[in-house]
Amino acid sequence: MLHGITGIDHLVIAVEDLEGARETWGRLGFTLTPRGRHRDMATGNYCIMFPSDYVELMGIIDPDLPDRGLRERMARNGEGLDRVAFAVRDADETAGALKASGYDIRGPVDLRRPLELPEGEVEPRFRLILLPDGAAPVINGFICHHDTPEIVRRPEWLEHPNGVLSIASLVAVAENPAALAATWQKLLGPGCTVLTDDTLTVHTGDTAIIFVTPDHLSLMYPAVADDEFPPPPFMAAATFRVADTAATAKVLDDRGMPYRLDPGGSIQTEPADTNGLLVGFES
Repeated sequence: MLHGITGIDHLVIAVEDLEGARETWGRLGFTLTPRGRHRDMATGNYCIMFPSDYVELMGIIDPDLPDRGLRERMARNGEGLDRVAFAVRDADETAGALKASGYDIRGPVDLRRPLELPEGEVEPRFRLILLPDGAAPVINGFICHHDTPEIVRRPEWLEHPNGVLSIASLVAVAENPAALAATWQKLLGPGCTVLTDDTLTVHTGDTAIIFVTPDHLSLMYPAVADDEFPPPPFMAAATFRVADTAATAKVLDDRGMPYRLDPGGSIQTEPADTNGLLVGFES
């Protein structure tokens, strides 16, 4: 891919109740890290780590501090998949390449996130590149490089009872997906997009982002009521790779987590049960 982008780094899921979300995603069979907080910001998080990508549950823990627009976006869209971060090999090289391509970026910006461990506080460090509005449409994309990956990828945090290995795909909704193709080709390269009728698939390393119309979303997930989602554009679903969906289903059953099986054998939750996001599992 262009600009040194290598794939998806992580998903940011906005939640109203951070501790409640921790409990929900634990019932989904995920292992969560201890709680972190963003230095000098209103937000805290729990992360769900995989070998090559991860999920960040983000909520407000200190309302007197700035939140980079999180409360405003939740007031408009509700809970759910709020942003998607891309991974890069080198933040400075990517910043230079983006500027050379005409992007009015901000960064790299240093970010520290104190993390509360039983043995004491540690501080993972990241470098962010903030893209201009519309550069990564619908998914509110930005770029994240880890300066201290060894802190956040402890072996015990990479093992999940539900058997999840990585993020397989995302589904995003737009009125005219085809109109987004040129923008994504500029960011990731001409070979990253596939347009089929009114569906645009953007390939980002091992994870596909599938842009569909509202009508197509209803065909994909007929059991989900339209009023469970905000007006487009928005991100509707995240599907995770597992080794064995039957084993995953047993974990959900044991933990009392409701779900349904689609005709192809994949597992799906109701957005109302999982912080506004349809969560899927497939092998």
